Parts: sequence; structure tokens; C-alpha cells
Amino acid sequence: MKNIFIEIDRHLKENQRIVLATIIRQSGSAPRQTGTRCLIRENGALIGTIGGGLLEFEVVKTAKEVFRVAKSALLKFRLTGTDIARTDMLCGGTADVYLEPVFPEHKEASGLFTKVAETITGRKTGVLLTRISDGTPAADSSGRLFINSDGTLTGQPGEWKSLPGMPRRYLETKQPRIFEDNFTLPAIFAEPIQPDDILYIFGAGHISTFLAPLAKSAGFAVIVIDDREEFANEQRFPNSDKIIAVPFSEVFARIRITPSTYIVQVTRGHTFDLAMLREALETNAGYIGMIGSRTKRNIIYKTLVKEGVSQKRLDQVYSPIGLPIGAQTPEQIAISIVAELIQVRSQKLPQPEDHKEAAPG
Repeated sequence: MKNIFIEIDRHLKENQRIVLATIIRQSGSAPRQTGTRCLIRENGALIGTIGGGLLEFEVVKTAKEVFRVAKSALLKFRLTGTDIARTDMLCGGTADVYLEPVFPEHKEASGLFTKVAETITGRKTGVLLTRISDGTPAADSSGRLFINSDGTLTGQPGEWKSLPGMPRRYLETKQPRIFEDNFTLPAIFAEPIQPDDILYIFGAGHISTFLAPLAKSAGFAVIVIDDREEFANEQRFPNSDKIIAVPFSEVFARIRITPSTYIVQVTRGHTFDLAMLREALETNAGYIGMIGSRTKRNIIYKTLVKEGVSQKRLDQVYSPIGLPIGAQTPEQIAISIVAELIQVRSQKLPQPEDHKEAAPG
């Protein structure tokens, strides 16, 4: 899945008009949560999805009118009765979707989205605020404001500075949400902006050629690492964010590990796995996974315990790696690994208020 804000910036720089559709509120059984976005191009093509089915059909249809009149639109879906029978997208649920025209001729809007994209690629954070107002002209750029993590503002801050608690109140937003103060009209949708989680794949063998694109499509920034340039190269990994071809012994000095970092070890041998795991356990990575049988894992663990690594720390390693789905082929193993990465990431994310009612998509 491509980062939607980077896609917005790219389309604007390519002089393409788009409509940005965002679920700003939902309840009941729905496959997508508040904050889910998609882009609609003038030819009706979609980038991303807000759940498919009848909702997405209606959004695309409404986007045509948004393009025509160059004004925002607020759609309120309340599916019951015959509507439910026509789609499995919302089983009696509700969803409000805000559609915004984003056109390259409006330079201030383009500049704001460029700033958001640069924040993401620069691995920084911020919060994007959007005033929810049906019928806002595309040329009116005062309805958006981007707050950088250091408090600097991009947009037209004059009209926003009077908001209560500005900017700290909004910078503390942990998940997409609506602010509806009685004295604030219209409502404000706030969305935290943050970079994609980084996945470091140690080993550029056969499994990794399937793992890298799958992880990329699941929203991870993918960096492939191997000590063999004939394996770690753009021809084998064309969509990876970065490729590092250096001796494994030099890798950890070249990369930055944080709690949002995921490490997958699929190297070509026991010796490399032991050496990489030894160093990985010294980091604060949010996920460390190692491929191999339980026998191989136990041998490596025994060696590390003798070196002073605690069993409690070793129990935090995902090994054998991947969800137990009976995977056999490299393709299936890659799927099981990415499924586990998604599961771990989901458990770390702040849960929206309506999460308990949401059904998987």
C-alpha cells in the first residue's frame, strides 16, 4: 500500500487533479476505520481503498461531482434493510466520508501536502487538521493546517490560532479523530502524520524476493540487507526503499533502530543468524523475527544464554518466524511473515473508539 500523502504530493507535482476521500467517522461493522483514505483520479481510478462495495461506489460517483463543481462534499452513509442485502461492506453500520478536491493550480494546498510528504519521508511527525465543511471551494486553502512536531505551522495559521489549546492539544492526538467543540464550527478532523514503520530484511535470498514487495504493499518501508551485491540489488528488489550491500558485521553501525523498527532474519546460515540475533537483541527494535526450525533456534538460544543473554529477552524473539498457517513454499512463508508483522503492528497501534465494533476487511 502506497503512502497516501506521498501519492498526493506526487500527483500534484505531476499536475494531476485528485479528490481525497477520508472516513472521518464510522460505527457498527465496517472493514475500515476512521482515518482511512483513498484518492480518486479524474478517470475514476482509485489509489487506496476505504472498504470497497457500495460505499466506495458512491464515493467514486460523488467524486465526479466534486471534480465538476470544485467543492468539497460530506457523505453520510446509514445502511439498513435492503442496502445491507446489497453489500457486505457495512453490515448495518454508519460512515461519514469527507471528499476534498485537491488541485495543483492551488499552490498553497500543494505546498502544504508537499510539507506533509517531506515530513513522512524525513521520518518526522506532525498532525494534519482539516475543517469539515460541505461545499468548501477547492481554491479555499484555509481549511487545512499542518502542525509539525516542533509546533511550526504550514497553511494559514491566522484563523486557527484562536482554537483552544492550539497547538499542543492537537499534537497530542494519537489517532484520527473529530474535534467538535460547541463553539467551533465546523468540526475539525485531526490526523497524526508519521512515517511508515521500517522493516529491515537481513538476507536477500529467495524468500526475501517475495517478502519485500508483500511488506511494502502492507505499508512498511523496506530495507534489504545482504553481504552479496549479486543478491542485494535493484534488479531483485526494484520496489524496496533501500538496499544495503555490506558485510553483516558492519550493518548495525549503518542503521538506526527504534521501537517502530522491525527486523526479519532470513540469512543463508546458522552463523549469520547467530551473529545478527546477538546484535539485534542489543537494540530496542519493536519486532525481531528469525527463520528456522525449533532445533536450530534452540541451538542458537543455548549459545546466547551461555554468553549472558537472558531467557526472558530471547522469549521476545519471534522464532520460528511467521504465523502458523502451514506455509511450505517461499511465497507462502513470505505471506506468513508479513501476516505476523501486520498482527504485531496492529497490537501496538492506538485503538479507535469504535474498534471493538469493527469487523475485519
